[in-house]
Amino acid sequence: MWSCKKTPVFGSFSISWLIASFRPTATGSDGSRFRQVKRLPRKKALKGVMGSYQSPKEEIKRSADVVELIGQYVKLRKAGRNYVGLCPFHAEKDPSFTVNPQRQTFHCFGCKKGGDIFDFWMEYHSTSFPEALRDLAERYHIPLSEGYSAEAEKKRMEERDAVFRINEIAAGYFQQTLRHPSAGKPARDYLKKRRIPDETISMCRLGFAADKWDGLIRVLADQHIDMETAVRAGVVVKKEGGGYYDRFRGRLIFPIIDQRQQVIGFGGRVLDDSLPKYLNSPESPVFHKAETLYGLHASFNAIREKGRAVLVEGYMDWISLRKHGLKEAVATLGTALTDRHVRKLKGYAKEAIVVFDSDESGKSAMLRSLYVFSNEGLAARAVVLPDGHDPDSLVNERGLDTFENLLDQGVPIFDFFLEQKLTEAKSDEGKVRALREILPALSEIRDFALRSLYVRRLSERSGIREEVILAELKTGDKQRAPKGQLIPEKENSGGTAQKKPPIGDLQVLSLLLYYPDTIPRLMKCDCRILVSDPQISELVDLIFEKYLQQGGFSPETLLDDMVNDGAKERLMETLHRPSVVFSEQDAIQCVTELEEKAHKKKIAASFRKVKGDLVAQNELLKLKRQGPPGPEQARD
Repeated sequence: MWSCKKTPVFGSFSISWLIASFRPTATGSDGSRFRQVKRLPRKKALKGVMGSYQSPKEEIKRSADVVELIGQYVKLRKAGRNYVGLCPFHAEKDPSFTVNPQRQTFHCFGCKKGGDIFDFWMEYHSTSFPEALRDLAERYHIPLSEGYSAEAEKKRMEERDAVFRINEIAAGYFQQTLRHPSAGKPARDYLKKRRIPDETISMCRLGFAADKWDGLIRVLADQHIDMETAVRAGVVVKKEGGGYYDRFRGRLIFPIIDQRQQVIGFGGRVLDDSLPKYLNSPESPVFHKAETLYGLHASFNAIREKGRAVLVEGYMDWISLRKHGLKEAVATLGTALTDRHVRKLKGYAKEAIVVFDSDESGKSAMLRSLYVFSNEGLAARAVVLPDGHDPDSLVNERGLDTFENLLDQGVPIFDFFLEQKLTEAKSDEGKVRALREILPALSEIRDFALRSLYVRRLSERSGIREEVILAELKTGDKQRAPKGQLIPEKENSGGTAQKKPPIGDLQVLSLLLYYPDTIPRLMKCDCRILVSDPQISELVDLIFEKYLQQGGFSPETLLDDMVNDGAKERLMETLHRPSVVFSEQDAIQCVTELEEKAHKKKIAASFRKVKGDLVAQNELLKLKRQGPPGPEQARD
């Protein structure tokens, strides 16, 4: 390991003739001559996609503001020159996600994800580069040329486009059916009974699926839609014996809309008491229940302004709350809460208020959500409604003020869970049973500091000593851990651990990124021979390559050519939080020292080579003198 500091002069000896062997082979824009940099291999598929779009991509970058874009999805606050927030890509309680407005980049020091606006869009929306390019071009009104060379991506985009088109056609059909004088009357009567006004119906794009097997199929056929694609979209079902039929029949339809205002799926509710009460679209190329929150497209601004998200279970709950003026609610589509749901919420909210029914299923849902919120680092309070009520019925019968008062009385989910279990325990044996029921929930919490606080609270409420609870918890952890796997001592940040590179390698990278005027000197002395870290070595090669091609370079342009994820992580870390910081004077001194070190290292390498050649020559002369081995020597 080496670093920029004064070092003793390398031993002198008469080998000036060795230095002449280092012949330059390339000429830079300033006229200096140095060794040509070997071009790094590129992934052909990536290059094919990127190459077609390079010009509009740069235009989008110039038009976009990374803080404004990411701020739509992550709650950011200014911290010095950067902005920070909770990472939307992994669980954390303290913000390690940074956005650099000067570089127009982002980086998370926890999970190591980072890049430019395209990287964020692809990661957050789970899309490919061409899809991200098209979305952002539309957002910033940048025209795109037709076509690109990656067939697989083209096919994937075409299928998504087809699914979105089918969903729009289906949504239009359902809305038209709802307005039909006779066909839509049962659904209109139902909505009137539920006190849903016309403006809410229009805002939510509510519709009705007539009780027919082929109502939508006929509409799709008229539009020349491929039925197999409609099956993948989830609005049509394929019969076992051949043919197709409508998935949604005789149901009130709730279009599910994403934050780009696109219909990604549907929920359907029966108008009577038949089962199943609700039916959702299946998974599709554009719809994923585990990460979709109903109403988020209309609520995220209110959630950000209020600093809280009110989480309810059903479509009608969300619609009724919205109708009465509570705009920061979202619904989980009747599915269990997932970490991906919470990660979306924590981009806008400081806390979540989870509204549960008072029945057993509501309590079970509350328990499941406990460790999801805890592990994702989002504060959450529980509100249990009076018997026989859901948010829809409560707000319609007692008004929004009553509902708001209940929200204000919400308690932390763990406290509520603890109180419920211990209230049921009437004896010492009951407390032990309650402990056995609480421990599995505690063991799911990966934040060990938070777990410790919960253990103390459990001890205070139950009268069971902390060390006893911890011993039981440790035993349970060991039983649940796979063989050969250690119980973690601390929370995993979500990133892949990397060996920290030598300080000298970081100095070279920092000089190149922050003082690009030093590049010609560092190229001429071939400072790469001083770099041992493979990721930094790749970055140095790429910087030199860019400089040779363009006569200069900007650090942000490196992202377009990054293939190695480790190298990309190293670049983003250095741009957002440099390990080595130079003053201008220190930078000049460090370059001089690097030149000396590189010079001495090349001399030493050549000396070893010459020395090795001399040994080889002596061995050859010895063999020539000895001649071929005789029979006696061969036997020996």
